[in-house]
Amino acid sequence: MPSKDKLKRFVLILQSLDFRWQLYIIVVSYILIMLFALLRFWQIGVLLLILLILSVVFIILNVDKILSNLNILASDLSKDIKDSQENALFRSPIGIIIYSDNLRVRWLNPSMQSFFAEEDLLGNRLDELNPIFSEILKLSCDEQWQLVSLGECTFKVIHQKEVHAIYMMDVSEEADILQQRQFDRIVFGFLILDDYDEVQDSLDDNQAASIDADLIHRLNAWSNGHGIYIKRIDEERFILLMNKESLNRLEEEKFQYFNELREYFYARNIPLSASIGIAYSNEDDYSVLELSKQAQLNLELALGRGGDQTVIKANDGPARFYGGNTNPSEKRTNVRAKLVFQALQTSIQQSEVILISGHKSPDMDSIGSALGVYKLTQQLNKQAYIILNENKLNKDITQLLSLQNPTKMQDVFISPEEASTLVNASTLLILVDHHRPSLSEAESLLNLCDTVIIDHHRRSEDFPERVVLTYIEPYASSASEMITEFFMNQQNTEESLSKFEATALLAGIIVDTNNFASRTGSRTFDAASYLKSRGANTNDIQRILKEDYASIIQKNQLLEQMEIREDGTAITVAEDNDIYSNIIPSQTADMMLDIIGVEASFVIYRRDKGQVNISARSLGKINVQTIMEKLGGGGHLNNAATQIYDVSVQEAYQQLIEVIEAI
Repeated sequence: MPSKDKLKRFVLILQSLDFRWQLYIIVVSYILIMLFALLRFWQIGVLLLILLILSVVFIILNVDKILSNLNILASDLSKDIKDSQENALFRSPIGIIIYSDNLRVRWLNPSMQSFFAEEDLLGNRLDELNPIFSEILKLSCDEQWQLVSLGECTFKVIHQKEVHAIYMMDVSEEADILQQRQFDRIVFGFLILDDYDEVQDSLDDNQAASIDADLIHRLNAWSNGHGIYIKRIDEERFILLMNKESLNRLEEEKFQYFNELREYFYARNIPLSASIGIAYSNEDDYSVLELSKQAQLNLELALGRGGDQTVIKANDGPARFYGGNTNPSEKRTNVRAKLVFQALQTSIQQSEVILISGHKSPDMDSIGSALGVYKLTQQLNKQAYIILNENKLNKDITQLLSLQNPTKMQDVFISPEEASTLVNASTLLILVDHHRPSLSEAESLLNLCDTVIIDHHRRSEDFPERVVLTYIEPYASSASEMITEFFMNQQNTEESLSKFEATALLAGIIVDTNNFASRTGSRTFDAASYLKSRGANTNDIQRILKEDYASIIQKNQLLEQMEIREDGTAITVAEDNDIYSNIIPSQTADMMLDIIGVEASFVIYRRDKGQVNISARSLGKINVQTIMEKLGGGGHLNNAATQIYDVSVQEAYQQLIEVIEAI
C-alpha cells in the first residue's frame, strides 16, 4: 500500500494543475449522478458505485506510476515555460541589461546591444560606457518609465536597482509624433503699430502712402519667410496666425527682425515700431477664441510696458519678453491724463474710505505721489489715509516729512495693520509708483477691495486682480509728474497744492530724473514749472538731498570694488555684513555710468538681515529692466532694481552674472 505521504503528494500535484477545477467538477457530478441513481434506479447506482470503488483502488495501487507521469508532465511543462521565457527575453524588443554589484554588465539581450551597435557592452562597467548609463543609474523611481535621449533617439527607461536590471524601449517614433503635434499647435497673435496714426498725420498723403506700402511689403516678406498668416484688420492692427514651430524659430531669433524694421524707418526719420502679443496653449483641448483673448491680454501687457516689444505667454506659463530696448516716446497730448483724472475722481467719490499706498522702503517719488493723491481726496472731502511703515523710512523721507507741521500729518499715515481694519466693500485702494503686489506696502489688501494703479514703471506680468482703473505711462519721468498733471488740469484755488505738497512732488521728480538728467521730456519740465509756481522750494529739496561725509566715503568704497566687464556692464558688490539704505547704492550706480566703457551698472548690497538688493542703471544700450525682471524685480529700460531674499551678496552676484550672460 502506498504511504500517506505519497497520497498527500498526489493531492498536492493534482491541486497545482491548471485544470484541477475541471476534475473537481467531473468528480462531484459523477457522485451526484450516482446518488440519484441509487435512489431511483438502484441497480445502475450500484454499478456506478462499484466503478468508483474500482477507480479509487486503481489509483491507490498505481500511485507511484501516476506520480512519475505527473512529474514528467510538470517537468516538460516547466522546461517549455523556461524556454519560452528565455526566448521572450532574448527576442524582446525591450532592451535588457543585468549588471553586477560593481556595475559590470553580466548579461544583455540583442535588443539592448542593437541600441549601442558600436559599443561592446558585455563585461564592461556601465559608468565607463555611454554617458546615458550614468544618467540612467541616477534614476530614482523603479516603477515608472522615464524618458532619456541618446543622439536623435528617445528611450523609455526603468532602472530596478534592487535586482540590478535596466530596461530600455525605443520610442523615438512616438516621441517624433508627439513633438510634431507640439509643433503643429495653433499660435495666435496681434500686432499693432505704435502710434501709427500720429506717424501718418505727420506726413503728407504721398509720403504716408509710400511708407504704408513699404511697411506692408516688409511685413509680408517677413511673414512669408516664417510661414505666418498675417491679416490687416484696421489701419494699425494685424492678426497673426502660425504654428508652434514657426514661433520657436522666431524666439530663437529673439524677434530681431522688428529691431531691424524699427532702425530701417528711424533712419528715414519715421518713428515706427511694433508691439506684439502672442498666445498658445500647452494643453490638448483649447479653442482659438481663448487664444485670441490671451493674445489681446499679452498685447496690452506689451503696450503697458511702453510698446516696441513682443510678449509671449501660454495659458499656463510665465510671460516671455523680447525687444523693448528703446525708451518709449512721449505722448503729444494731455488728453489721456484728463480722462484718467475724471475717472479717478469718479472712483474716489463712489468710495467711503480711500487707502493710498506706495511701495516698500519708499523713495521721494513714492511719498510725493502719495501725498499728491491724498490732496486730491481732501479736495473731494473724502476720508483717506496713506499706508506707511514708519520703521523703514530713509533719512531723506524723514527730513521731507519734517517740513510739514506735525499736527497736520498725524492723521495722514497709518500702518498696514491699521489699514486692514478699514477695508470693506466701499474701500478704494490707490497704488502709486508701483503695481507689483510683492512690492506694495498694501500687499495683504490687494484682493480685498477695488484698486487703482498710477505708475510710470513698465508693466510686469505680476499684476493685482481687482483693478478698476489703470494709469501706467512708461514714458513719464515719475509718478509725481503724472499726479502733478492732474492738478495742472484744475483751476488754481485755495484748495490746490500747498507749498509742502508741491515741494514733495518736485522732490519726487528730481530724484527719479537724477536732477533732470535722465528720462526727462517736455512734460517733465512743464510739471516742474507748475510746481514751482505753487511754491515748491528747491532749497529745501537741496538740503534734504545733501550728502554727509560718511555717505561720500561709502560711495567711494563701493566704487573701489567695481568690476568692469567686457560686455560693458560694471558690477559692484558691497560687503555682506554692511547694511545700506537704498540711496547710496542708487547714487553709486548713477556715478558708475559716468565712467568710460560702462553701458550698464549694478550695485549689489544688503538692505537688511534677510534681504539683498540690486540697483541697476543703463545708458540705453542694455535693458536693465529685463535683467531685473528675471531676478524678480522690474523698473525701466535704464533704471531698475530688485530684492532677493535669503541669499548672500555673493550668491546674488552669481545669479546676476548668469542672467546677464544668458541675455
